[in-house]
Amino acid sequence: MTFSMWSLGHYVFLISPFIGIALLYYFTKSNDQEKNQKIGLILSIIAVVILLLRNIEIFINNGFVFDIELIPLQVCHFANFVLLLAFLTKKQSLFNFALILNLPAAFVSILFANSLANYTTILTLRGFAYIFGHILLVVIPVWAYMVGFIKLNKKTLIETFKIVSILYFVSIFINNLMYLLFGQYANYFYTLKPENGTPLEMFYNWGQTVMLSSGFKFNILYLILTGLFGFIVMIVLYKGFYIHQKKRQIT
Repeated sequence: MTFSMWSLGHYVFLISPFIGIALLYYFTKSNDQEKNQKIGLILSIIAVVILLLRNIEIFINNGFVFDIELIPLQVCHFANFVLLLAFLTKKQSLFNFALILNLPAAFVSILFANSLANYTTILTLRGFAYIFGHILLVVIPVWAYMVGFIKLNKKTLIETFKIVSILYFVSIFINNLMYLLFGQYANYFYTLKPENGTPLEMFYNWGQTVMLSSGFKFNILYLILTGLFGFIVMIVLYKGFYIHQKKRQIT
């Protein structure tokens, strides 16, 4: 069974997070925070387990040979652990990170699911993880906001930006370091190249990749434009949720 872009299956995939959010909120809106925290932890653990099962399958299929893909530092892979830590600690910067960065990244992966379309079959743990993993990464943070776990304010936003900025710049070096250590380039935070079929390809094509003698490579214009684009997306999402939060407090 394969996946095709803009097919009936893709449209079902697109609306699935919204159905999930509505159902989860309906059945949990009357719960106290302690009970919802347990639900959030369970959902986050399920998301992590799905990722681990995916990695085990990749490792086995590769003949038990290490693959850079197994290290969960990609934006959406890393998000599973961000959510788990957020529900464990109730730290607002982690919740904000999940809401204004991981959420749009996960939804973009649903909207532009070109990599899923390249799978020979989606009836694998990897296919299952792509579909349900990304759905959970949209459902969980929005639900967490709706049931009151996430409080948006400028101080937390600035703290979140600091974390994201550090991870973004560090990922540039980690991606290249992986080549020096293992002979494979990583693409954490998409700082090496864009996901195929996404608008970020335009930024990449505008720039030029520079290759150093050490094997270290980067596309400066792509990095700048992608960083700015991510910053704008985060600001827009923050503003949208913040305005909704203010209206909800008034009512």
